[in-house]
Amino acid sequence: MKKSMIVCGKALFGLIVVLTVVFPIYMIVSNSFKPTLLIRKMPPQFFFTPTLQHYVKIVKQGNFLSYFGNSFIIAMSTTIISIVLGSLAAYGLAIMKSNWGNRISTFLLFSKLVPTITIMIPLYIILDKVHLLGTYMGPILAHVSVNAPFVAWLVLGFIRDIPGDLFEAGKLYGCTRMQVFWKIVFPLLKAPMVTMIIVMTLRVWNDFMYPLVLLQGKAARTLPLTIFMFKGDLQIEW
Repeated sequence: MKKSMIVCGKALFGLIVVLTVVFPIYMIVSNSFKPTLLIRKMPPQFFFTPTLQHYVKIVKQGNFLSYFGNSFIIAMSTTIISIVLGSLAAYGLAIMKSNWGNRISTFLLFSKLVPTITIMIPLYIILDKVHLLGTYMGPILAHVSVNAPFVAWLVLGFIRDIPGDLFEAGKLYGCTRMQVFWKIVFPLLKAPMVTMIIVMTLRVWNDFMYPLVLLQGKAARTLPLTIFMFKGDLQIEW
């Protein structure tokens, strides 16, 4: 009897957790198919006739696909550049024979501790001097300057865990240091690379501050800025 009650209690608890997680997602998705008046109706109406009017309006009038492409370009470019530069920097620090490798690695983490708003004015001035405001390169370089050092710090620990015999074996087969990195080291970093790619892409994709300040003009606007524009003075276009 006690075991059955425990099982029922666990099942009930699991059901509550699932509903707590799924219900907000259901409300967001269902609201996208509701007519505008039903979205604001309280209590929420769960049974309605679905409509695609919001999706049609977004695609036709909001130039949504263009802004989607802007976010995609900035997020993917930032991720690829940060991964490549950060991994190469970590490899260089790992094979550095002097103690400077350890000293430099301790400072790499500080790039994640600096609030974005504190470096916004210097970034704006620098990008303005080189005429990169309002272009894709502005936010891409801004994100890379913060993310690449963090990638280097994170990857450095994984590279140091790789047995040194693999490095020596690569040299015996005539590989240069760069060939050792691309043929031996980089393939062994798949697990941390996948994690960093997912986390970094989501972070850059959802970023609001850099595009707001560095992307001047409507043509290069990203999705977070576009979504923010649906908030008007009198109403919010849910």
